[in-house]
Parts: sequence; C-alpha cells; structure tokens
Amino acid sequence: MPLAASFVLPRRTVLAGLGVSLFALGLPARGLAAANPTILTAAPASLKLGGEGAPATATLAYNGTTPGPLIRARQGEEVFVRLVNGLDRPTTLHWHGVRIANAMDGAAGLTQDPVPPGGSFDYRFTVPDAGTYWYHPHVHGDTARQLNAGLYGILVVEEAQPLTVDRDLLLVIDDWSLGADGQILPASPADAMHAGRIGQKITVNSKPLEEIELAPNERLRLRIVNVANARVAAIAVAGLQSYVVAIDGQPTNAPFVPENGRIDLPPGGRADLFIDGVLEPGAPAGIAMNNAGEIVELLRLSQATGAPKRSVALPAPGPLRSNKLPADFALQKAKRFEIVMDGGPKMNASGQMQHPMAGDPQSIWSFNGISSSGHGGKPVFSVKRGTLVTLGLANKSIFSHAIHLHGHAMRILHPFDDGWQPYWVDSVLVKDGETVHVAFLADNPGKWMLHCHMLEHQEAGMSGWFEVT
Repeated sequence: MPLAASFVLPRRTVLAGLGVSLFALGLPARGLAAANPTILTAAPASLKLGGEGAPATATLAYNGTTPGPLIRARQGEEVFVRLVNGLDRPTTLHWHGVRIANAMDGAAGLTQDPVPPGGSFDYRFTVPDAGTYWYHPHVHGDTARQLNAGLYGILVVEEAQPLTVDRDLLLVIDDWSLGADGQILPASPADAMHAGRIGQKITVNSKPLEEIELAPNERLRLRIVNVANARVAAIAVAGLQSYVVAIDGQPTNAPFVPENGRIDLPPGGRADLFIDGVLEPGAPAGIAMNNAGEIVELLRLSQATGAPKRSVALPAPGPLRSNKLPADFALQKAKRFEIVMDGGPKMNASGQMQHPMAGDPQSIWSFNGISSSGHGGKPVFSVKRGTLVTLGLANKSIFSHAIHLHGHAMRILHPFDDGWQPYWVDSVLVKDGETVHVAFLADNPGKWMLHCHMLEHQEAGMSGWFEVT
C-alpha cells in the first residue's frame, strides 16, 4: 500500500498552502519572495492512536493534522508562514536545524515574545541550506507539553538542482505516553529526573506502520525525522541497498552504508537515505526500531511486480552538493569553552541509584553548575561574529543528553582536535560519563539557545544561551 499522499513529497510542488510551484513556472529559484503566507493554526485536535474501537486521543495540531502541514521550498527561496494561536496558552514556532535569521528562530523570551492565545506572528526568512528540517513550539516551561501533544511539522528544502530520485518519502517517528483511557499522560517529575518522557506507543507519520512497494531499479529518498521528546531512535535497516546521504539536513562528505545496518537518531535528529529497488521478490526488507527489547516495524518494503523503473540499477550515489559550510577549520585558532552537564541522581559505591533531596523541579539539571530553564542570566559564552568555537561537552551525570545548538551547524571532533566525523549536526548525543568535542563557526549574529533536547531535561534546568555579536 503506498504512503498517504500527504507524506509522499512530489517533486517541484510546494505544499501546505504555498500554492502553485514557482519552480514549475520557470521563475528563478534563488532570492524568491513568497507572496502569501502559509497559515498554520495551532489548536486542539484528535488522533486515533489506540487502534480500532479505542477512543480518540485528544491532541494539539497545526491545521488539524499531526505531523502538521508539510512546508516545502527550494534552497534560496523565502518561506513565509503565519502562526495563528488557537491554543489556551502562548506558543511560537522554532525552525529546528535551520541557520535562520535570529529574529525568526522562535525561542520565546530570547528572540521574540510568545504569541498569546488568539494572536498571530509572521515568520519570514530565506532558507540557506537544502535538507530536512522541522518546526515545533519553543516556549519556556511548556515546550515539552506542546510537542508531546502533537504540535510539530516538517520543512523540506529542495536542492537548487534536482537530484536523480524517483520518490521522496517521509518517516516521522514519535512516541506517545497514553493512559488506560487512551489520553496523553503528562510528563512526571520522575521523567524529568531520569531519561525524560519515553512513550510506550510508537508511531510513524502518526500510524503504526508504513508499507510501500518498490519498482525494480527505483531509487527513493527517505527522510527520517525523530520528533520524540526524549527517545533516542535506534533504527535498524534490513534487506535494503541503502546509503546515508545527509544527517541533520547537511550532506555527508560521502554517502555511506549504515554501520551494522543501524542509525541512532537523538531527539530532533534527522537522516536522509537513498534506497534502491533491488529487493529479492518476497524477501523481507524494511526499517524497524528497538523499543526496550521489542522490535517495532516502522517501514515495510516489498518488490513490486511489473515493469522496472529503469533497465539497470543506478550507480552508488555521490555526495550531495555542499551547503556552503566551512570546508576546513584552523582549530588552533579556535576559542574554546567547556560545558559541564550535571545533576539528577547519582550512583553510590554499591552501584545503587541515589536521588537528590527534593528541591526546585526546575533545578534538577545544569550547565556549568547553573540551572536555567528560561533565558535569564548571563550567556554561557559570548563571541564576535566569525569566531571559530570549540565546545567540550562533558556529561558528569548518569543519563544521556542530546545537546541542540540553534542557528548553526557543528562538526563532531574525533577524538578531540585531530579531525572530525564526516558530517555536520545540530544536535549531538553525549552519553553518560562521555565528553564530546564539537566545533562550529559562529557566523550568525544574535542570541541563540543551547540546550538538552530531552525536553524534560531542558525544562528542569539544562538550558542556556550564547551570543554572537
């Protein structure tokens, strides 16, 4: 069965109210201004998450759908979106992973005032990088609740020059924490104290499973997005000829086959894969995820009967065109900062978990000893525009943290400053006891968030901001 039409990304089409494809009309792809806004209305909605006969789950959604309307643009074009707040609480739109103008970043209290109930806000920005991105609220003390209830959607920025792919598909992975009545359970203090809110109900595109048929020698572009609050998506790719061509929206140095068929995506992480239709008829193939030892199937692929897409399979893909990020780093000139992540329970000498005494629930976690779930106080660091920055992210806690950087893309240094992994990221998973070093060029002026994207950790203190002047 083919994917639902709303999640098959047709080429040269701008969805979600952007109207007729400007590319198809022969207009220039770069520097193009959108004439009319896409309207995204955040409001209560419902989903059938419990299967047949189960009650509908009360959710929040953009324009009544989760994921919200797909927004599609071409690299160098302007995106114009009007957020209308139909909620009973303030909200914003954060454009996750986009190297965006600071005023459009959507971090309430830092880059804009939150949009009040009944209000609206226009987001208007040029997308500099091709790739897979997403949007969601970013409101002090309420981000986790709003996203947990279904407020998120996908932004796809097409390459300026079309790629040789036959279909472009989305897999949006989420998990839901549901009570016996089928309704969403709020995150608990224990969630914030431990790994974050991990839901027991896993969905892909808000469904239990996606199934598609591949024509012989067909090539798919599969965009996988992990929108879960705190879950690291341990994804297994089996029975497929697949290549990872982009991570967090940015092209890899060279496409690579997933090591041991596995891809680990932190909360907010994305991976773009090329998949070729060279399956054996009747052979099982697809993508699954490990959920506490249970294998959950996300995508089931089968070989279609009939004519092949082309007479021979396409050759292995070459690298995608770079998004004009720095080609090389003179790391010896970098300005270095250390960020220590700490808090939460500790292990005693007997190997037992000991919890801290009860205290401020917004001060469970910290950066460099300072808990800040909002945007007050001093920046974690401040640099001049054009400064090369390296961060030593030291995790002194017994839980993993996914550190997300706004407005920039960073390289993971391996192991310290003698090179880097072959891709860029905007979120990096730092496991318990690890120190991970990253580098980025601070070339985007403004005040930018730096926080754990295990969102309950962010709201319990593991949050800060940095400034590029």
